[in-house]
Amino acid sequence: MLRQFNEKNKYAKIFINTEQEDLWVIQIEGELDLQSSADAQVILDMIMNEMPSRSRLIFNLQKLSYVSSTGVGLFANVVVAGNKRGIQVILRDLQPKVEQVFSLLGILSFFSIEYGP
Repeated sequence: MLRQFNEKNKYAKIFINTEQEDLWVIQIEGELDLQSSADAQVILDMIMNEMPSRSRLIFNLQKLSYVSSTGVGLFANVVVAGNKRGIQVILRDLQPKVEQVFSLLGILSFFSIEYGP
């Protein structure tokens, strides 16, 4: 499914690191627009169902250059699903343009955000 996403979406790529059972890191690169967000939602729903409760899910967004309001909604859906299952969702290293979209929508404080190594 992930390979199909990366092949289908010219401007968006998703990579997953699950080296630790209770810590999953998802790197999203490129642009999350209307279409790629819908495709990514299917993948993230599957991931959330596979993750054990009381896990941490980190989105590395260092290479995400654009996000539409639909993409922000995607992250909000993941946070809500995570809260229901006891999974902590963290957005890491948002680019200024991406962070601005979250801020303009007035929901930046809804998310746990980290910056750093």
